[in-house]
Formats: sequence, structure tokens, C-alpha cells
Amino acid sequence: MTNFEVGDHVNFAGGRGEITKIEERPNGGHLLHVYTSEGQLRKLPSGLPHIEKLDSLVDRLAAGQSDAPLHYDLRERAIRLDLAYKYDRFLSLTSNRIEIEPYQVQAAYEILNSYDHRYLIGDEVGLGKTIEAGIVIEELIARDRADRVLIVAPAPLTVQWQEEMREKFDRNFVIYDRETVRTHRKSHPNQNVWKQEDLIITSIDFAKQTTDDPESDRVSVLDALQNLDEEWDVAVFDEAHHLTARRSSDDSIERTQRYQVGEAVADNSDSLLLLTGTPHKGKSDQFYFLVSLLDPYRFSHESQISPDALEDLMIRRLKDDMYETDGTRMFPEKNIEALPVEMTREERKLYDDVTEYIREYYNLAQQEENQAAGFTMVIYQKRLVSSIYAIRKSLENRMRAIQNDAVAEDLPDEVQDLIPRYSTEPETLTDAERARVEEALETVTITLNRSKIQQELDRVKQLWQQAKNIETDSKARLLRQFVDRILSDDPDEKILIFTEYTDTLEYLRDEVFPEHDIAQVYGDLDQDRRREEMEKFEQEANLMLATDAAQEGLNLQFAHIMVNYDLPWNPIRIDQRMGRLHRYGQEHTVEIRNLFFANTRESEILNLLIEKTNQIESDLGMRSDVLGRVLEDVDLDKTIMAAIAEGQPTEEVVADVEATIEERKEAIQTVEDDFLIRDRFDLSGEDDEILDVIERSQHGEVSENDIETLVRVFFDEFGGLITGVRPGPARTDGDVFQLDVPDVLNGSHVHRRYERATFTKEIAIVEDDIEFISLDHPLVQSLIEFCLDSERVQGQVATKVAASADRAPGILFNYRLGYVSGAGDVVTEKFVPLYATLDESIMTEVPEFVETMPPEDAASHPDCEQLAAVVDDLHQAAEMEAWTQVESFAQEARCEREREIEIKREHAERYFAEQIEEWEERLETYQQRAEQGRDMSAPIGNAKQKLESLRREREAELAQLDEEQHVTPEEPDLVTAAFVVPSPQVGN
Repeated sequence: MTNFEVGDHVNFAGGRGEITKIEERPNGGHLLHVYTSEGQLRKLPSGLPHIEKLDSLVDRLAAGQSDAPLHYDLRERAIRLDLAYKYDRFLSLTSNRIEIEPYQVQAAYEILNSYDHRYLIGDEVGLGKTIEAGIVIEELIARDRADRVLIVAPAPLTVQWQEEMREKFDRNFVIYDRETVRTHRKSHPNQNVWKQEDLIITSIDFAKQTTDDPESDRVSVLDALQNLDEEWDVAVFDEAHHLTARRSSDDSIERTQRYQVGEAVADNSDSLLLLTGTPHKGKSDQFYFLVSLLDPYRFSHESQISPDALEDLMIRRLKDDMYETDGTRMFPEKNIEALPVEMTREERKLYDDVTEYIREYYNLAQQEENQAAGFTMVIYQKRLVSSIYAIRKSLENRMRAIQNDAVAEDLPDEVQDLIPRYSTEPETLTDAERARVEEALETVTITLNRSKIQQELDRVKQLWQQAKNIETDSKARLLRQFVDRILSDDPDEKILIFTEYTDTLEYLRDEVFPEHDIAQVYGDLDQDRRREEMEKFEQEANLMLATDAAQEGLNLQFAHIMVNYDLPWNPIRIDQRMGRLHRYGQEHTVEIRNLFFANTRESEILNLLIEKTNQIESDLGMRSDVLGRVLEDVDLDKTIMAAIAEGQPTEEVVADVEATIEERKEAIQTVEDDFLIRDRFDLSGEDDEILDVIERSQHGEVSENDIETLVRVFFDEFGGLITGVRPGPARTDGDVFQLDVPDVLNGSHVHRRYERATFTKEIAIVEDDIEFISLDHPLVQSLIEFCLDSERVQGQVATKVAASADRAPGILFNYRLGYVSGAGDVVTEKFVPLYATLDESIMTEVPEFVETMPPEDAASHPDCEQLAAVVDDLHQAAEMEAWTQVESFAQEARCEREREIEIKREHAERYFAEQIEEWEERLETYQQRAEQGRDMSAPIGNAKQKLESLRREREAELAQLDEEQHVTPEEPDLVTAAFVVPSPQVGN
């Protein structure tokens, strides 16, 4: 015989755990199988002297024991917060520093309530796809469904993602680039580099890198990603339309390296989010392969894709289809007007002379097949119509380059590597990369002929002198008049002015508006300075000058007037500029003015594009991204430069571009009607239910006051200190404090002191240099973990005094209830109090308590003695009710899971049936040809191999779906309990 039973909790040398099995040994002893608190299985002989049985909660109740009231309250509050953190629908609504919008909550709500959290988010520019993805990440982390997160974005957006996740969600992601990976490989040379951090952001063009050197034995970052043996819990691809695969003429698949990154991550991630404002660019096969990353078995061919079939795979809201609770549109109109500028005689001569110079040397570069020199001339043409000052600076650089005998071959290797992307995908370059390329290109000469070099130098000097003689250009004069008129009507008005080049920005700042207090944002500014400049624009300055390098991440909906001082030749940037003002929270019509020199090819073409795009947006009910889709296959740089090089009349060029636009409009209409989902969001209609979700989340089980109370009580008990740091009386709506943390809390993420901290979200939003002590803050999480350790906080049993004698005496049993998925994950848990009265009635409504009785008083209380005598019976009745509750809890989940799995199974079975049928037909054809005497051994072998592979894959997929379908209730876990006695005053 042994004194131990299965289910007993025991202490042993080096730990504690629960006995899961007792195995009899031949020598008469017993071997205890103990599942430790660290999650390990230990086998211990029962006769060891250091093993001792721990009294269970029920044992302690039966013995009439209770703990210190403060420790019980700390423990119970910590358990409630810990479980709310895992179960509450949207804890992230209260734990971040931003005002999350209802439509963003709805997107996350749909994703989080789906079976596998794999979605394409195709919301229009300005709706906050980053925030939607951030909510999903936060909620999955909060529910213990995610530890490892990977975010892949274009290089220019990686720092922005890092800042957004840190500032808005208090998550610290590491950016993986060449330097980071080199450091990690040095410290852990034998470990896969992607396993060395859990929260990672990287650029798609870094992740796609393979080892170019065939002699190198180093594993490339792409190889490491493809051979990673640890799953990503959540993966996010921003600007996911860069993941391109296409069907070739022989029906094989051409995968770009970026798409291979997508495959490597998609195959090895649990949850997957693809974000893009342009999900379908008119190529059905490319859209099919993009969607296949989310669900490879949904469609076996692009012809099967329809809006209805994308219902549970894609979210896409357009600004025109979004309505407030009163039925008005969420997003105001845009009013775009052109402001043509007539050149002075001197300006026209400079424009013609520089253009003639550019034409001659651009053509020469084409003849010499000198791509770099060709790009140089494109830059000059853009800067010519940006500002006189910008082209003057370029001409100065040109003179220096010629005098230094620069040639294309002198370009650094790094710049040479960047030129292809600079040419075809400039938006994928960082600000620093783009500046580096353009600075290098301005040093390139075309010919090595000494006499021709001298001729060019003389010509450039003459052009530079012409530019230098023009003090204020006409565009600047018109801008000044426009700004003066606006500010004379309303001195508090704010105007955002965009230009493509920092040189032009400096000219406007120093020469055109020297007396104005200017806010400015450009590529070289760090994040702190950018934030300061944005605050300055909102609070003090009337004018903000910004370059395209800075347009991402500017949310300036408090302003509604924007001027494009020059029009970028990249149409995506025009949309992104407008998106800074035309976003949620904008209360006015967004007024956009485009300044351009009249009677120049480039300006006439760009202005036409904007006018036509505006019309198409109106016709299609869209507000952004149309320009990029219209020009999907149009190389605007090449179109404009070819027109200049060939002296093509402006009218002809405009007519050609207009014909292309009309053709593309029809293609866009087809895509919208036949392929893409279009979700209406209407808070005055059925979508108003999301407001209830938000209300429950923000005012549910976890409040700012709950967190502050827990922290204050804990600090009082364990030697911490909280002092106000703002003078005057404490503010009832939240205050700022200095927190001196108790020594018992330690860990790399918990600081010894927080100089300025708040428990109030409203303060944290306004003052982002203050520490926001929310539920997911490391301090609070460490504190909860400490309180849940029964060795450190002995607070499992208490005696509570009820306000009323109606249902007292009784025992309160507090349970954790949860269920496990077929994959072995604890899907969700919740806190359930069950109250048992002496007649063994069980109820979920808990009596109101007035105090917690000290242990010494409770020990001799007659009601406690009476309850202790029947505790086994009351516990058994409560346990039965707990099982009933958890079964019901799990059954709801089981029904939903079975419904979702059945849909997945139908998709998979149809996919494999079609694929197998296709390959069986191919095999039959090959075999018939073989019977006719042709050598078909290779195709027949390939077809048989493919069929075998498909059948294996089908069996594996269906088996996994069968496994994931199961939902198993966990055994109810009794976490705390309390005797409940009536107050002595009741009835007196």
C-alpha cells in the first residue's frame, strides 16, 4: 500500500507537481509519475524521505484552515486578471495607447473568431491595416496562442512597423537586417538565426537573399527560413502584392524569390495575415497564387475564385462604403484642383535649354546602353520641374562630377545592386537607399572623350548660371499667394505642402516662407524628431513641409488642405500623400491643389492622370489606390522621357496615356465585379453590434481601476512605493506616479523604478513618454505571476463575511474552466465562481461580501466548523456543476469548430479530387502514347510520382483536419475557495 493517490500534489527535492500515475514495482514499492509545475514528467520512488503530500484545497477546508485576507484577495484578483487576459474578447482595446476605430475592431473580430486566423486584409489606404494586424497579434499573445511573431514588410516600412508596435502596443520587435543577423550568427553559429528572437520584423528583400557564392557553406537567410523547424505563431506580410507568382505558357509556375519567402513562412505559420491595398492587380493567376498562401486547398484554379468564395478568407472595405451610426459617410469628399503656373520668359528659356541638354544626353546614354547615365537624366528632368533651386543644385553636382571624371563603372557595388529596384520598384527602397542611389547617379558621366567632356562642362556651367540668375520661381510665387490667401481668411488654418526633394523643401523653408514657423518632416529625421514636428504642426505651426521620403506614417487628419508643390512620377506616392489627410477622423472635405508648370509634357501628363483617376474613383466608388492600378503596366518614367527624347508633341503623349487609362478602367471594373470582395461597414445597420463588443471589452471584467488596485495592494504588502509626481491634489480622472518596485519582483523586463507612469489610457495617449501600466505591461504580468505562486502568496483559502444571511453559510468554490483543441492547445479559459449552500444547492450568483475574516477568528467560528464537516459533499456537488459548465462551454466551441472543419474538408477533398483526376488523365494520355511506340518513360514516371505525392498529401491533410476537429474539456481546476458566514450584525 502507498499513502499517495493519483491527483495528489506533492513536494519533492527540487520541485513540486501532481501525481498522474502510480506504478507498482516488483519489490513491493511504488513508482510515482509526477507532472511537475515546470511541465516535465518525473518518476520518483514513493519511499523517498523528501517526498511529502501537500494538503489539497479541499483538505484545508476540511481542516478549517484559512489564509491571510490580503493574500487571498491578491491571489483571487490576480487569477481573475490572468484569465481575463486569456479570455476577454478584446483586451487590446484597453492595453494600448491609441483610439482604435470600430471598423478596425470588426476586422480583428472576424479574424479572431475564424478557425485558423488566416486572412487577406485588403482595406483601402488610410484605414489602418497595421492597426488591425496589431490587434490580432496582441489578442493572440494575450490568449497564450502566440509567442513567436514574424512581420515581413518592404524595407522602408520596417522601422515604422517597429515604432508602431512599440509605441501603440508596447511590443519590442527586433529588426532583422544584415548587421543583426551577422551578430546573431557570431553568438550562436550552430543555431538557425530565425530561432534566436521571438518577435521579428524583417524586409522582404532581406529575407529573400540566397547565398550567391557557390563556395560558401553559410546557410542563406532564405534557406534558414525554409528549413526552420519551429513554427511561427503569427506571420504578417505587409504590401503582400509583392509576393508574386505567375503561370507560364506551359502551365508551370514561375515563383519570384519574394514569393518563395511567402511560401516558406506560410507553410510554417499558424496564423497568417496578408496586408495590401491592391490585392488584385488585374492578373488572375497572380491573385490566385497569393490567396493560395492562405489556404492552398481553397481553389484549384483561378477560374474558381469569386467574391462569395472569398467571404471567410478576405476583408476589404472601401472608404465609400463605410457609414457612421447616424448614416453619414465616415470619410469626407476630396476636392482636387490644378493650379497651373505660367513660366516667365527666363524660366521658359531655362526649362527649354535644360530639357534640350537632358534630351541630347539621355539619347546618348541610350545609344551607349549606359543605364546609369539614363537614370541621371531622368532625375534632372524631375528636379527641373520641382524647383529652380533643385535643378541648380543638380547642375552644381554635375559640374563637380565632370571635373572629377566620374564614370558609371565607378558606382559602388551596393548602388549597382539597388539600381534595378530603383528603376522598377522605387517604393521598396528605404529613404537612405533612394538618396544614396540618386546622389551616386548624379556623379555619372556618359563619355570618356576629353573634348566632349569639356563641351558638356561648358554647357552645364552656362545652364547653372541661368538658374542662378532666377531668384524666385513662379511656382513659389503662386504658392505664396495661395498660402497668404488661406491664412488671411483663417489665421489658424493648417496647410500641408509636399515636395519630392529635400533641396526644394529647404528652398521653400528658407527663401519662400522665412517668416513662418515651419514644421518639417523629411527622410533624415529620426522618429523622435518626426513626432516633435508633427506635434508642432498640430499645435503651433500653420505650415508643414514634407518630402515623399516622410509621407508614410504621417496621420494628419486634423488638417484638410494639401498642396503638391511637385507631382511625383510614381503614382503610388500621389495616393499615399493624399492618404495623410484623407483618413478616418477627417471632418472636412480634403482640399488638394496641384501646382505645375503649364505647357510641359511631364506636368500635363501627370495632371491628366490625376484628373482621369479622380473620375474613375468617382465612377467605381473608390477613394485611393486607383492611380497605381491604372498604371500597373505603364513605366511613367520611360513614357515621359521617351516623349522628351523623341520630341513627341504633348497632345500625342496625353492622348496615348488617356487611351491606356480607359482600357485599364475596364479591367479594374471587371476585377471589382468578378473577383474582389467588397464589405460594407455600416454602424447604423447590422454592424452596430461591434459597438457592443467594444463596450464590453472596455468596461468588462478588467478596468484600469482593477489594475491600479492590484498594484497598490501588492506594493503595500511587499514593500513598494507609489508617489504622485505632479504638483497639486490628485486628479480623479487619472494621474502620473513614480513607482518604486518591490524587491520581490525581478526579471529582465521589470525595472526597479518607473519615474513617470500612469494607469490611465487617456493620459498615455496624450503623453507617450509616460509608462502606461496596463494589463499586458511586464510589471503587471510579473506581479500576477508572483501572486499565482502559492509558495510566495499563501492565499488559497479564506473566510468571507456575507452582507446578508439569506444564503449563508456556504462555501465559494472558484474554478478555472477551459478546453483543449485536437492539436493540444488550451484554446480558452475562464474564471467561474460556484457557490454551495448547506443543502448542496449550487449557484453561480455569489453573495455580496462585507469583509474577509482573519484566520484566528475563523478557526473557532461555528459556521466554519459546520461547513468543514460537510465540505466533501459540497465540493462534490460543485465539481459536478463545474463539469456541466465546462461541457457546455466546450460544446459551443465544438459545434463551431466542426462547422469550420467541415468547410475546410470540403475544400480539401474537392481540390485533391480535381488534381488527382487531372494527373490520372495525363497518365492515361502518356500510357496511350507509349503503346503507340513513343518513349514516355519519363513523363509516365513523373505522373505516377505526382499522383502518389497528391494521395499522401490528401491523407495527411484530412487526418490533420480530423485531429483538429476535437474539442476536449479540461478537468475543472479549483483555484481558491472560501467559507462564507453571515455578518454578526445581520438580524440584530
